[in-house]
Amino acid sequence: MKSVVFFLSLLCVLMTCCAEKIDNKTLTSSAPIDIRIEIPNTTVLLSTLHYDNKTSLWSSNNQLYSGLAVSYYEDGVLKEKISFSKGRKQNEATQWFPDGHLKRISNYHKGKLHGLKKSWSPEEDHVLIAHLNYHMGKAHGKQTFWYSTGELYKKLTLKMGKEEGLQQAFRKNGALYANYEAKEGRIFGLKKATLCYGLENENIAYEK
Repeated sequence: MKSVVFFLSLLCVLMTCCAEKIDNKTLTSSAPIDIRIEIPNTTVLLSTLHYDNKTSLWSSNNQLYSGLAVSYYEDGVLKEKISFSKGRKQNEATQWFPDGHLKRISNYHKGKLHGLKKSWSPEEDHVLIAHLNYHMGKAHGKQTFWYSTGELYKKLTLKMGKEEGLQQAFRKNGALYANYEAKEGRIFGLKKATLCYGLENENIAYEK
């Protein structure tokens, strides 16, 4: 009887380990998929919502808000549109420049960045400067950056906010100045400059 119990216990441990390996493999090899939730067809001004810093929740009339919220520039041009579900950002949040061109598109799940995020430069031609992927609030998967003049700048591979896989950086003339692979905290290859980047108020902050 004891041997049977031991065998079953060992089997459970092995199954758990295999599940963890499969999950880690999935996170490493594929970008997060946008998660969509049905949002009520109601729209309010973003300025009318109350944000609680302690709970990170948005509410309207003391009730957690579900629906759309918008804001406008002084001349009436749409500035921002955000979807909410039960007081948290959900699905897509979009921002525009004063001239009406796209500034940023972000995807959320339960208040955290999850899935694709794209940003454009503020210059007149509004070049795409970032194509990012997130998993529950952390940068995860392929991350691509361009100079504001359109040239490829960086191609990164992250796993839950940390470098894992091929990392590359380019000069405006296309010359490769950093090319290495990060694996379990170790670096293999040419690294002449830091490739890390961060977010400041959800704005991309990176070095050139």
